[in-house]
Parts: sequence; C-alpha cells; structure tokens
Amino acid sequence: MRLFFAYWPSPSKAEEMVPWVEGAHALYGGRMMRTDTLHMTLAFLGPADETATQRLVTACQEWTLPSGSMVLREAGRFSRAKVVWLGPSSADPTSLEWLYQANQQLWAYLAPLGWSSRESAFRPHVSLLRNAGRGPLEALHGPEVHWTPGRCVLVGSRPTEAGSRYTMLAEIPLVHAAP
Repeated sequence: MRLFFAYWPSPSKAEEMVPWVEGAHALYGGRMMRTDTLHMTLAFLGPADETATQRLVTACQEWTLPSGSMVLREAGRFSRAKVVWLGPSSADPTSLEWLYQANQQLWAYLAPLGWSSRESAFRPHVSLLRNAGRGPLEALHGPEVHWTPGRCVLVGSRPTEAGSRYTMLAEIPLVHAAP
C-alpha cells in the first residue's frame, strides 16, 4: 500500500472542481480523477508495510495542522507524470503561508518516524487528469474554487486497473489560521 497525507474536500466542494476536470479532459484526454478522489496532497510517503502504517496511524492522532482559505484558479501540468492539475495562484504566496507551513510541519512530524520528502519543492495542487495529452494550458479555464480545508487525512492507496482505490486510515485535526 502507498501512503499519503492530503487535505480532502467535502463532496460539495469536490463538485465545484468538476468543471475543471471535465474541461481538462475535453482538451487533453487522459483519465479523469473521480470526484470522490479529488484531494490536495500535503505529503506523499510511498510504499509502506503494515507495521509502518500502524505506527503512522497511531502517531498522527497526536498531531494538529493548520488550515486556512485558498482560491483554486490556476491550472498547471507535471509533464513527466502526465498530470494536469488545479492549484492556488502562485502570484500570492503570502496568503498561503499556512499551507506551506502545514507541509513543513507534517514533514517535521514524519522525520522522527523515518520518513523524508522526495519532492524538491511543495507545489499545492489538486490533480484533475492522469495520462494527459499535450496542449496549451492557457486554454483551460473554470470557475474559481474558494476552499478552506476541513479535513486532513492519512490515505492508503492501492493501484487497480481502473485507477487507485483509496482508504482513509486516520485524520489529523486542523487548526484554522487567522486571516
């Protein structure tokens, strides 16, 4: 099983992201993310055995992370991974300080348990498509999605032919940052 921590939107908030998913699919093809799997990964851990997974489930019950407001309105692409995504604007990083702090705090919690980040930099995003074709990102538009995450979860992911199957393993309480 592969593990990751993510901010998970409510079903109604995930529905607000659907026009972006559909628009991206119309432009670039690929495999659309199911509405019930849309999320913003805070930390991808990778494969873990049952013992490591149980240690994480137990440990994260003692943690808290910040949450705050963001506006998802900027499309992006991870070309090598063939992923098209939606994220907060990179033009205003100061209003997202809480989000970058959450990522750093989570890795600080994980380090004593033997986990370290594989990413060179954190780019907050919600994946819309996998196996996306090429095309200009300027063509992708959708409504702004105003989101204040209410849940951060530890997720177990098992790959299947139809896409990954996710299991919520634990939840980290959130503390809302002052505006």
